[in-house]
Order: sequence, then structure tokens, then C-alpha cells
Amino acid sequence: MADAHRDIQPVHYTAESKQWLPGPSQDRAGEHMPSFIRVVSWNVDCMRPEPDLRLDAALSYIQHQVFKCRTNRRRPEPCSILLQGVLTTAFNTILNNKWVQNFFVVIPSTTDAWPKLAKYGTVTLLSRSLRITKSTSIHFSCSESQHHAIFVDVKLSGLLDTAQAPASPESVVTLRIANTHLDPLPDGAPIREKQLKLVADALIHDGLFGGVVGGDFNAVSLNDSELVESVGLWDAWGGDDEGGFTWGYQPRSPLTPGRLDKLVYTPRPGFFVDTPKKIAVGKKYGQLTRRRWISDHYALLTKVQCVYFASDASDVI
Repeated sequence: MADAHRDIQPVHYTAESKQWLPGPSQDRAGEHMPSFIRVVSWNVDCMRPEPDLRLDAALSYIQHQVFKCRTNRRRPEPCSILLQGVLTTAFNTILNNKWVQNFFVVIPSTTDAWPKLAKYGTVTLLSRSLRITKSTSIHFSCSESQHHAIFVDVKLSGLLDTAQAPASPESVVTLRIANTHLDPLPDGAPIREKQLKLVADALIHDGLFGGVVGGDFNAVSLNDSELVESVGLWDAWGGDDEGGFTWGYQPRSPLTPGRLDKLVYTPRPGFFVDTPKKIAVGKKYGQLTRRRWISDHYALLTKVQCVYFASDASDVI
């Protein structure tokens, strides 16, 4: 069975109709095309009870504490939120969130876009200040867990400073953002290698200035430490020391903690991905007498920026 590549439909919410409609909707927030994007990646945990309440708490945390949007009317910075482990039964929690309705495009529009038997999957939120040109997915045929990847192409200004003038056509570049959840368990290492190679190949295309992928890499075996580089990508963290561990503490696991979650990217001059910051550390939800972890994973936050020079003209669209 071949890996299924397919176009997927983004949706945007309109207050006039009070419904989600097909296609991206750009909220320009002025006429300046962004030259950077902040990326959040978080496995919100498909295994624990109350998935809808936990997902709502995760979105609230990202809104209020990560992007400092105190009200549902406050626009975030240009950003992409990559969620993994979203249960089919909790998917509508995203669509019903007022902040998401006001400022984001949601991809996919329905869980029908996930592999047929999937009980959970990945969801990508793109702020409306970004221009989306394409959204696709790959269903991994080798996955025993019905895992997949979502890809979204966005336009960015390759100029460091766009405050003086709007981006010119000559300086606009295309960035591809991938969101994935690789197969679990130590014996799944060969499957993870195949899956990440598919993702990497999709990020290294003519016409793209760069590509970044975030998600749960389920890096639990010794072979996983070399996997990213073996498929031609760079790890934004740059090591496997305990300071980068993202799983095993909420609650403390009898299994060895590890850096399951990663942000990696295509290496090239002028494409910069900051060292990720661990966020959502120790975050819980619920009443004081009944506090529970939002997720057993920490989240990651980074900044991605494209620096365009005249010599990069072949990668500008």
C-alpha cells in the first residue's frame, strides 16, 4: 500500500454566518507581510480522561500565557500551533474556541481528513496574518497507529525589517510547515525512520525557501538520536541532554524520561530556527481541589525567520 498524499481543506470562521467556511482567510493586520513566524508544538495527550477539557485548557494556556492575548479579541503574533494527539471526540473543542474562531485557520476542517481508522490525529492552526498557499497531508501506510503528517505552505517576507515598506514581490519566500506524530515504542524505530524520511522529502523541494517540522517524534530508542540528521534535517535543539527532555515528568513515569518532542528543519543559508523553549511545564487545569495535568508532554516554542539576499532569487516566488 502506497503512502497517501492528498490535498486537505483549511477552514476559517466568519462571525456573519457563525460558521466555518472552506478556504483560508487572511487578516492582513496592516499591509506588511510577516518576516517571521512563531511555532508551537504540543502533544495534548490522547490517553487521559477529559480530553475536551484538557484541550480547552491547552488552547487557553497558549492564548494567555504564550501569546499574551488577554481577551478573545487580541490578535496573536504570526504563528502556527501544531497539535498532536487530538482525539476525534475532542476535535470540535478547537472549532468552538472563540480565540481560534477570531484569528486562526484550522487544518484539516474535519477528522475525516485523517486516516480512516484513526482515533486521534494532528491539527494545525495558522494565524490569519499569514498567507496560506497550499495544504496537504501524507497518511503513513507503514503506521500501525494510523499516524500522518500535515503540511502547510505560507508566504513570508525574506526581509529582516518590513517596517519601512510592504514586502516586494522580489523578496517573498515560501515556507513549508509540517506537523506529525511518528509511531511509538522502541521496536517502532524502523517505521519512524520511514515516516520522517517521507516528511523530510516533502520539505526539500524546489521553490521552497525552507521547511520546519514539529511534533511527537517518539524518540525512545538509541537509533532515534541519529534519525533527524540521517534524513537530511537539522535538530533545532542540537543535543540529547536532559535539559531538552519533554516527557516523563507529568506525572513522573516509571519509564525513562526523554526528548520525545522535537522541532527540526531543512539546513540552508538564511533560514533560522531558534533553539526551542520548553513551555507548558507543570501546567494543570481544573479546580484547586482537583487539579490534573493538561498533558503528559511539555510543549515547544520557537521562532522561524527567513533572511533573503539577492543571491537567493531562485527560491523566491
